[in-house]
Amino acid sequence: MLRRECNDVRRGRRAPRMQAIAALALALCAGPAAGAFAGPQAASAPSHRIFLTDGTAVVSFGEFARASGRVVFTVPIGSPSNPDALQVVSLPESAVDWDRTDRYADAVRHQFYAATRGEEDYAALTGAVARALGDIAFSADASSKLAIAADIRRQLLEWPGAHFAYRSGDVRELTAHVEEAISEIRAGSGQRTFDLSLVAMIEPPSEPLLPEPTLKDSLDYAAAVAQMTDSRRVRLSLQQSILAVLERRKRQVPKDWYSATRKVLAGSIEREHALDRDYAELASRTLRDARDREEHADVAALDRLVADAQKEDARLGYQRPETMQALLASLVNSAAKAREKREAIDRYKYRKSAWSAYRSRIDDRLGEFDDVTGDIGAVRALAGVKGRRLSKAERRVAAIEVSLLPMTPPVELGPAHDLLVSSARLMREALRLQRGATTSGDAAATQNASAAAAGALLLLETARTRIDEFFRRPAAP
Repeated sequence: MLRRECNDVRRGRRAPRMQAIAALALALCAGPAAGAFAGPQAASAPSHRIFLTDGTAVVSFGEFARASGRVVFTVPIGSPSNPDALQVVSLPESAVDWDRTDRYADAVRHQFYAATRGEEDYAALTGAVARALGDIAFSADASSKLAIAADIRRQLLEWPGAHFAYRSGDVRELTAHVEEAISEIRAGSGQRTFDLSLVAMIEPPSEPLLPEPTLKDSLDYAAAVAQMTDSRRVRLSLQQSILAVLERRKRQVPKDWYSATRKVLAGSIEREHALDRDYAELASRTLRDARDREEHADVAALDRLVADAQKEDARLGYQRPETMQALLASLVNSAAKAREKREAIDRYKYRKSAWSAYRSRIDDRLGEFDDVTGDIGAVRALAGVKGRRLSKAERRVAAIEVSLLPMTPPVELGPAHDLLVSSARLMREALRLQRGATTSGDAAATQNASAAAAGALLLLETARTRIDEFFRRPAAP
């Protein structure tokens, strides 16, 4: 491709003032051709590093990401270029030296690009510049020359930013040649005006790359990350993976270092398991005691359980915040239930003491209601209550109504007491309608008496239920 384009540049007669432009085009054709045909070289990317505020430089397998105030990256366990295992980890953003970390990431991207596609892409750029300069050299129209030059100048200015600043110095030199060509074209066409465009050129990253870590260094970095993470599950998983890789590849690391590192990791893992057991026992014991205290409505004892659990958490070093959060939430819930039960007991005791006289009298009245409900039920069932039975029922209902009127119930039972009075009056009305129906034989009156009796019995049952609930003793603690 480039060889054919360069042959195109050689054809034709060059105007004297454009000989320098044509020479540059030919030089560009000759220079990058070999690189263009060679293709990208096989290369692996240098390891990414995350620099912490304490100076530690941990290895990241590939790029990292920032999300929700944390940095998420993959820890290689083993040689970074060919790790035995990978573990996704996150750390707080505040723990990272972002200026240096970002500079290093730019340097890694620059280096990897330079080792893979950089030369091929640069060859394509110089080929495009060569074609443009060739077109300029053999174009007769000044406006066409300027348009071609302006377009290639734009490509040159944009190229470093889109290609990790690869060979930015060479691109800057090419840009200068194109600027000279533009000036010559304008001067040759008699133009006396010019455009001044100030563009900040991007420089290659200056952050030096660190040597690729050895197997020993990689495992050290992974162990350091395990100590930094605030997730117990991730820490334990990472330490177990490191220990497994260490066992498989122990012949590839120094013997003394292997023994010391294995001892530290095994001890840390055992401490994690011991803490799991301690916190599980703490939660089980505390919840068992809490159920007993809740059953006995012992709020003070539940408060002591909270204090004891927090004291034990402090002794264990506050190592399981999620377990303690769930445990304390359960204790708060138990305390609320116990407090509610204790308040119900205290309410019952107060009502039993303060309203004992009312309760005694209302129980008597409810017993009297029971004496007449059989007759009222017969009226409701259209069974036909007559004669002395009817008169006796009327007297009893009237007496119940009279006895209810002067009674003063608790405020909470005022509506229920009114329902009893209304029930007595509706019973009396049902009996009156029944007497009239018995005398006249009026079927409609009998139906009205039945409806009144049904309503009276419903009011009585509703009132009785509310009174029983008010004076009901809570479940024994």
